[in-house]
Amino acid sequence: MDDYNYPELRYIDVIPFVREGKRYIYIRDPLEIASSPLIMSHMEFFIVTHFDGLHSLEEIQSLFHKQFPQVRLTQTRIREIIEMLDESYYLANERYHQHSEALMAEYRESTVRPAWHAGSAYAEDAAELKEQIAGFYQLPSGAGLPEKKQLNGQTKIRGILTPHIDLRVGAASYTHAYKPLFEEHDTDLFIILGIAHYGGGGFFIATEKDFETPLGLVETDRTFIRTWEKHAGEKLTREDWAHRIEHSIEFQLPFLQHGMNKPFKIVPILCGAMDPYLANGRKPETYPNISRLLSSLKKTLANYPNAVFILSVDLAHVGPKFGDSFPIDKAKAQEMHDADHRMFDTLKQYDAEAFLEIMPGDLIPRRVDACSAVFTFMHLIENCHGELVNYDQNFQEDTQSMVTYGSMVFRENK
Repeated sequence: MDDYNYPELRYIDVIPFVREGKRYIYIRDPLEIASSPLIMSHMEFFIVTHFDGLHSLEEIQSLFHKQFPQVRLTQTRIREIIEMLDESYYLANERYHQHSEALMAEYRESTVRPAWHAGSAYAEDAAELKEQIAGFYQLPSGAGLPEKKQLNGQTKIRGILTPHIDLRVGAASYTHAYKPLFEEHDTDLFIILGIAHYGGGGFFIATEKDFETPLGLVETDRTFIRTWEKHAGEKLTREDWAHRIEHSIEFQLPFLQHGMNKPFKIVPILCGAMDPYLANGRKPETYPNISRLLSSLKKTLANYPNAVFILSVDLAHVGPKFGDSFPIDKAKAQEMHDADHRMFDTLKQYDAEAFLEIMPGDLIPRRVDACSAVFTFMHLIENCHGELVNYDQNFQEDTQSMVTYGSMVFRENK
């Protein structure tokens, strides 16, 4: 069975949308190995759904005619669609695997993780980016530029929770977390807990690579990571391919570079899903691998008492774009607002048990991707309280879907 007679589509993101009253399907590669996203008509996508490596062109043609008897489909047209997908590396064939393996090898050999989203989510010119970040603070909904203050006995910031939503959408919310951080704390190490959106099976995926941005190189604290690995007894960077295009670490770096007035390092960690560890009412920290990773990370942190955590997370992901059967209307938006603020109340009280309790019935069904990062932070850092400093919602009209996000500051109790 060859690639074109029995085509097989690999894993893709599929996003339905409506434009000028017509239905379309937006197809993208979540790993961004494909050369570009594609837009298909509803009928074309019906054809593609049968690219499973099992259906021949004749069978696909027959199934199409049963679904759309008024439309004539030739095998030549099916092959044109196959060729389009193959050209962009959307088919699970040898051409794709060779291309993917070459990209992986190139990434593994590099000591630097490139600025993947520069030029799209934020400016790629250094001077322009500095001006852009300053402008985010001064937006009508921004926090205002940070001012260095005397601490005068203020409680110590141990962490901030900030979005990782596209800066073109939610940049102002970031500033509400970073303003107090830069005003009140003088650390030189940031533990960034991002989210592994693009694969990897580990609960924690670290990388030793430095991170490049238009503002220069952000150095990763390799000593921290290797000490953690020694305590944990395992390699925590073996899946660092997951960092290649991940935005949840990258989007924090221009803010840090803009706001810090001295050299600093980061520990970039992507957190995996909590779902597998919530079965049968068992607490995640009782799983041997989670217990080992947390205890070894806590042991490593003992030598870095001034380290500050950055929880790079968004909140609810709801609506048809994310697999829900319902569109987001005003009532649903208010429902998400209320649910998010119940979660914030739990975080203000810094109640780790209560946070764990609301995961299965509320946070996981709403696809709140903060679960693993917040869980980790609350099990590592004790005696804190949280302050909600910003909240917002991004309604996406073309898909009738929504992402919610916000910022919090966590300070030690006096």
